Amino acid sequence: MLIRKAFRFRVYPNAAQVLRMGRWENALRFLWNLAHEQRLLGYGRPKSERRYPTAFDQVNELTDLRAELPWLAEVPRNVSNQLLVELDHAWQRCFKKLAHAPRWKRKGRDKLSFCEPHPKTWRLCGERLHFPKLGAMRVVVHRPIEGKPKTCTLSQDGDQWFVSIVCELEVPTPIPRTSPI
Repeated sequence: MLIRKAFRFRVYPNAAQVLRMGRWENALRFLWNLAHEQRLLGYGRPKSERRYPTAFDQVNELTDLRAELPWLAEVPRNVSNQLLVELDHAWQRCFKKLAHAPRWKRKGRDKLSFCEPHPKTWRLCGERLHFPKLGAMRVVVHRPIEGKPKTCTLSQDGDQWFVSIVCELEVPTPIPRTSPI
């Protein structure tokens, strides 16, 4: 049976990397709000004319948007795509009545993380994490990673930075209990 297990480590980016991640956060907030507005415009139409853009539609439009806005092109493509997929999941939960509609992202209230979903674009080598367009950062690996790494997410908690690495593990299928309690 396959399970996913996450490992969280402290990361120490240098000053230039922190500034770059701040610019990325602003660009991703703009992208979220723009894609959210696009979905709200589709939702505001009469029922017969409603058309909701999917994550696939918005990812395809992202190419033209990145060409027009060079500061948005500074963010890695996969990180931007993952943000649009997360917005799509939030809307799907809303339509299934599992959650409220997604809200606007506001500076100071909503911290965004940078998720790289493809394991070939980032790597963890000893005490260094290599993230696309950021370079190497020192990381404190306080326990070994088990399984096959899948995703890497950089997030900020207060003034500290952390990386969460999700790994896929093969574990034996649990045997059902046959004796009474």
